[in-house]
Amino acid sequence: MHMDMTSRQERQDRLKILFVEDDDDSTELFVNCFNEEYIILTAVSAEEAFEIFQQEPDIAMVISDQGMSGMSGVELLSRIYELQPDTIRIIITGYIEISDTINAINKGHIYQFILKPWDIVQVRVILAQAAYAWQLTRENRLLQEQVLEQNCQLTDANERLKNSEKNLRKLSIALLSAREDEQKRIAMELHDELGQSLAALKLQIRVMEHEFQGQQQCLTEQVCSRLDGLRSNLAEIIENVRRLSKNLSPVIIDDLGLDAAIENMVLNFTTGYEISCSFQAVPLTPVKDTDGKRIIYRLIQESLNNIGKHARATHIDFSISLDNQYIEIRLEDNGVGFDVHEIMHRAPEHKGIGLTAMAERVKMLGGTMDPHSRIGHGTTLLFSIPLHSTLITGRSVDDTP
Repeated sequence: MHMDMTSRQERQDRLKILFVEDDDDSTELFVNCFNEEYIILTAVSAEEAFEIFQQEPDIAMVISDQGMSGMSGVELLSRIYELQPDTIRIIITGYIEISDTINAINKGHIYQFILKPWDIVQVRVILAQAAYAWQLTRENRLLQEQVLEQNCQLTDANERLKNSEKNLRKLSIALLSAREDEQKRIAMELHDELGQSLAALKLQIRVMEHEFQGQQQCLTEQVCSRLDGLRSNLAEIIENVRRLSKNLSPVIIDDLGLDAAIENMVLNFTTGYEISCSFQAVPLTPVKDTDGKRIIYRLIQESLNNIGKHARATHIDFSISLDNQYIEIRLEDNGVGFDVHEIMHRAPEHKGIGLTAMAERVKMLGGTMDPHSRIGHGTTLLFSIPLHSTLITGRSVDDTP
């Protein structure tokens, strides 16, 4: 049983040769000489050989006599080349003319010529070289097919990744829009419900002050002092509610537009943080989409808040410009600066919310964030946002003419 399996394996490892010769003695000699090294298939005519070649898989070499009745050896090898170009093609002939050689090479793509009467040692060398060439060609073909398959898989994976990123961006935008809507609702409730209630309470305190004015002077002064303190606390609470409401939902965008909202933000920033600001901006009229306006507003808001909380700056140069392709937002401060490379290569959980939030917001707009900073030399943030982004134009890809 072991011998049978070994013999079968050895037979599978041997290459197949199709030997085409109409002379029985030559065929017998070839088979006897090379049968142990190769699997030999024989045919007595080119027509028979072509039928065998079509039916038998993985024939490595076809060795054919040139001068046969019917189809010639070169014609046979030419047809075999059209059917399977990797097969090694060898001609056996009794004579060689230059014109015949050129014709055979051009028509049949002949690998080698063997002259009759052929020498066993010479043929063995030719067959060994041909077998090596066939194996190299076969391996190269397999490698090409594997590379092609891997390229197709990579292309498919890249396409799926692009679709996933697109769907993730859409989801992020939808979540941001939903959050903005919810914040707007909460802001309206704070303004309408809690704000109005606090204002009414403040009015009631003022009425109580008038009622106590006719009482004893010492009692009146004591009560009025406490009521005055209470009124001051209420005024501070009302102001905090207004500020919280404004930060939750920038309704000024809906009321006066994005440009006015940004100017108001800069004014509040310089007042709140006591940082001077040189502000130059062109109107952002190309921004039509509501979500796009909100994202740009939040992007600038996050940038200013980061400067106010961490930069220890005293001055900011802030500009907004646009050309035919991009909106560019540039903020440059004279603060303490930071190591951009170290911060950007931190793990996400250690990178900090500010830079991460800015990067995600500008990515939603299809843009880029380019931070430049050195410790002790301030920081420059440059945002580039393409005008063709759907969150700028307000049009989906399907709406684009």
